[in-house]
Amino acid sequence: MKNKTYKTLSIITLFVFFLSVPFLQSLIFSSNSQGKIEVSKKIDASYINSDKKFVLLFFGYVGCTDVCTPLLSSLSSLYESKEFKDVREDVDIIFVNLTPEVQEHQPELFAKFFNPAFKGVYLSRRETLSIDRTFGVFFSRSMSDKTELNHKYFLYLIQNTPNSKKLKSMYSVHPFNKAKIIEDLK
Repeated sequence: MKNKTYKTLSIITLFVFFLSVPFLQSLIFSSNSQGKIEVSKKIDASYINSDKKFVLLFFGYVGCTDVCTPLLSSLSSLYESKEFKDVREDVDIIFVNLTPEVQEHQPELFAKFFNPAFKGVYLSRRETLSIDRTFGVFFSRSMSDKTELNHKYFLYLIQNTPNSKKLKSMYSVHPFNKAKIIEDLK
């Protein structure tokens, strides 16, 4: 009985720790940067297929209603706004799915539900495991519902060049500062 209690407490402690670290990072970064973190590093992300100058990248999962749906709706409003019109031709908005058990076509359908111009990317289990090193993406299975993920809602600005991709900025506060994102794209 003691062993089972110890194991349960250990799991709960680890779960709370792994959820609190991203939350604390968000609080620290958002208070110091008004929701934007400057990064400027080359990345290797072959699954980002875009010929546009910039990519706004978001990680989530197909069917997510509490984080992805409001964020993708907000991105669609930004994309369709008159302020975004001047940069629209230079930007792809890409949703990357974090649940490899969905069918490969579903991330594309999910992204396009919010805006026909959005792209959706399916990642294999192996690719999903590598994104945390590249982007610092934190996600874990929900303890209450194994079909859901707990994940952060960072938006990543990537600059595309013919020979490389560079992670320029991360936006960490929702709602995002739309004027700042447009300014960064110009």
